[in-house]
Amino acid sequence: MMKINKVYIRKVMKEKRDNLCNNEKEKLDSIIFQKVIKSEDYNKAKIVFIFVSYKSEVYTHNIIKRALKDGKTVCVPKIMYKDGYMEAVRIHDFNELKEGAYGILEPLNIDLRVEETSIDICYVPGLVFDKSGGRIGYGGGYYDRFLKKLRNDSKKIGLAYTFQIVDKVPMGKYDVHMDGFISD
Repeated sequence: MMKINKVYIRKVMKEKRDNLCNNEKEKLDSIIFQKVIKSEDYNKAKIVFIFVSYKSEVYTHNIIKRALKDGKTVCVPKIMYKDGYMEAVRIHDFNELKEGAYGILEPLNIDLRVEETSIDICYVPGLVFDKSGGRIGYGGGYYDRFLKKLRNDSKKIGLAYTFQIVDKVPMGKYDVHMDGFISD
């Protein structure tokens, strides 16, 4: 049996996600939004880390705005490209996010850095997830390095469309497993 590599899987899933029509994507994003805000993990969490969606990723802007409205401490990623790591930075308002490298919205000010060990739940992007918590991201390793710094009881939840969930993905020794995922 041929071993399917991560590069191929990333390419196929990204194309599939990019080809979602706007109406279908909005419908799926709405379902995922409802599942997130109604989940026990979300409701119990005081400090939420969540990626700021970009292009065809599961749309998180509404989740971020809702978490702020719900009085949660919300932090988002700031990639430190030169140094090869990612910081969690607190925001008080969605408008604090500005286009950074690669056009991704991020906080410009990193003075409100949040200690990874204080995060209760972490919503993670990915191209593919499997039923046992495996994840294939974009290949930079930023999330895997970041997730290893969380407390053991911090929830790591992938956000994905149903077609991004497969039976098994190849996992390397540095890859971090998710505690679960939320999909449409």
